[in-house]
Amino acid sequence: MSTLTHTDELLRRKRELHLRIGRSRRRIGRRLRAVGDDARRLVDWRTYVVRYPGWALAAALGTGMAASNALRPAAVSRWLGRSLVHKALDGIRHGLTAELHRLWADSNLDD
Repeated sequence: MSTLTHTDELLRRKRELHLRIGRSRRRIGRRLRAVGDDARRLVDWRTYVVRYPGWALAAALGTGMAASNALRPAAVSRWLGRSLVHKALDGIRHGLTAELHRLWADSNLDD
């Protein structure tokens, strides 16, 4: 193999590697942006109010009733308020867990 052919082969391989590195960087960048978008959506309270309006309403009602306990101590309203908050948080927690499972299943790490 002549020196010129060897040099051409090295330059060709170098270009191929640069192209592969560029494609990999773009793919990683797209995945990072997608993960960032998912993370922002997961921590936004409005996502869950829209997705679980009943649970959000129950949480707001329960929080209001529990807060009103400070003004007027009544065992029934305190119990009802706490119960609503716990039920609502359990529902939201269940929904968040399902969402995380879905995101995990959607992420294809073998790509």
